[in-house]
This record gives sequence, C-alpha cells and structure tokens, in this order.
Amino acid sequence: MIPSTTLPSSGLGGPLYHKDQMPEHFHEHFIVTGYRHPKSSAWQCILSLFDATNETLNFWTHFLPSWYFMWVLKGLSETLDFQHDPYTWPLLCYMFACCMFPLASAIAHTFNVMSERARHVCFFLDYSALSLFSFGVAVSYRAYCFPEVLKESVFYPWYVFGAGCCAVVCTLSSCGTRFMRPSAVRQCLRLFSFSLPYLFNSFPVIVRLLFCSEEESRLTAQTLHARQFIFAVIAAFLYASHFPERLKPGQFDIIGHSHQLFHVATILGVMDQLQAVLQDMQERRALVSSWMDFDLHTSLGLMGLVLVVNTVIITVYSLYLYLAKNLHLLPPSHTAAATAATDSKCKCS
Repeated sequence: MIPSTTLPSSGLGGPLYHKDQMPEHFHEHFIVTGYRHPKSSAWQCILSLFDATNETLNFWTHFLPSWYFMWVLKGLSETLDFQHDPYTWPLLCYMFACCMFPLASAIAHTFNVMSERARHVCFFLDYSALSLFSFGVAVSYRAYCFPEVLKESVFYPWYVFGAGCCAVVCTLSSCGTRFMRPSAVRQCLRLFSFSLPYLFNSFPVIVRLLFCSEEESRLTAQTLHARQFIFAVIAAFLYASHFPERLKPGQFDIIGHSHQLFHVATILGVMDQLQAVLQDMQERRALVSSWMDFDLHTSLGLMGLVLVVNTVIITVYSLYLYLAKNLHLLPPSHTAAATAATDSKCKCS
C-alpha cells in the first residue's frame, strides 16, 4: 500500500490515483490502482476511455455490444414489419431493452467520477436500464417462449404484470443501496435486486427446459436457452465473488478484474438469449398465435409504463440525494468533509 502522498501516475484524462487517495465510496473491492480523479470534467472522462484506467474495459465491454444490438435491430427492421405486424411488437420491446442497458452501463462507467452526486445518478440510470431490460425479456418470453404446460395456469395471465412489479422493485431497492455504506449487506441486497426479476422472468423457460413437450424438445432454441443460464450463473458468481482480483489485489486492476468479466459473461448470455427468442419467434408463430393476442398495451404500452415509473423513481432518488447532501443526511463517507479530504489527497498537477 503506497502512502497518500505518492504522486499520481499520468493518464490521458488526467492523473490516475491509488485507492488510498480516493474517498471510500469511490473504492472498488480489491482494486488498488487506476482510479480517476473524483471531480473529473466530462472531457477528462471521455479521454480516459482511451487510457489504462480501472474503468476503461468496463466501458468498452458494454459500449461495443450496445452497437452490435443496434446493428441487429437495424437488420430486423429491414426484414420484419415492426410498424404494422403486432406479432413483432414484443420483439421490438426486447430489442430496445437490449440496446439500452449496455449503453446506459457504458455511460455510467464513463461519467461516474465527475462528482460525488454524479456517481450516484449515473448508477441510478444504470440500474434502471437493467430493470427495464428484465421487463423486456419477460415481454418476449410471454410472446414467443412460454411453455405449453403453463399456458392454462394462473401464472400465465399475470406473468407480465409480475415482471413489471419485479422491475420496479429492482429499481427501488438497487438504487436505494447507493445510500448505504459499503458492506456485505449492501452487496447482497444489490445482488438480490438484480436476481429477483431474473429468476421470476426465467421461470417459464426453466419449466420448459425441465418439462418440455416432445415438440418443444425439438425446437432449435432449447440449447440456446440452456446455455444462456450457464453464462448467467458465471456472471452472478463473478459479480458476487470479486474473482480473480480477490486472490491478488492490485494484479487485475486494469485488465481482467471481475466486473469486466461480469460484463463479458452477461453479454454472451444475452446474445444466446436473443438468438433463442428469434428462433422461437420464427418456429412457434402458429402455435403461440393460437392462444395469445398481440396488442399494443401488452408490449410497447407496458414497456413505456415501466420506463415512466423508473424515471420517476430515479428522479425522486436524485432529488433526495441533492437534499441529503445539503442536510448532511447521508452516511459519513458521503459528506462534504469526506470530499474535502479527498481534494487534499488528489491534487492534479
């Protein structure tokens, strides 16, 4: 551990700092070096994307996939009639969510060091986009992937409503953890916030994999659905365990730490999920159209509603953050005194 008086290393977006030179709520578990100044300008944040910081690959591992999903959406728009064919509307919801959640994550990892308040707001947006993605998954699953064994159950008509509730709970609880001190409780609560909608939304597909009919067992998407769960388990393990940097703190600061690997595993899982949804959409159209009506309010309408609710939640949290900062209601690590102490450590030359 180097002392706080050690001179920071140079970077394109400004000097880079050691963990000891940063305020507590900017710390990442077992990440020792490569931190950007906690009051960086927007331009410094952008320049840092081309520098070797501990956030650089966090950005690129989600920014590039967001453009890939946009490219896929463009290709689909040239072959499908999104404007006039209601059967494609759930897919449009899902593709919108696929494009937005990695882009929101990339933006959050870019600008979260502009200020103490900006860090929280950036991740409010990130968590909200993740919950919106979970809802988009549910809309596509109900439209194209639902197993026949559940179509007569009480679960089927309430599935999308439950997914919307889970998405809202995810946004409320995950954003709420931003006001907690770093701890195992906060980590577990945040992991639970993301796991709840994932497990709820995945239930129909899990049932289909375990109790599929003979016809469903022959669907092309079966293998893809199974493989995406493998990537999901890997992603959850990486997020919760902080492996491999836990083994050698400081060794994986720039390349190879768990959050980067978590991003990669997540995107690989989503790519499999996307292909599975597309395969089911194509192969099961006649079947699902026989028991389901495709209309605006069960797809794009509900997606818009969840987006509005999430926007209200993060707006309220952001306003509270502003008031709490002025009224000193936040934990000690969030106070102006802590920021002033940081300024005395992080003096840019």
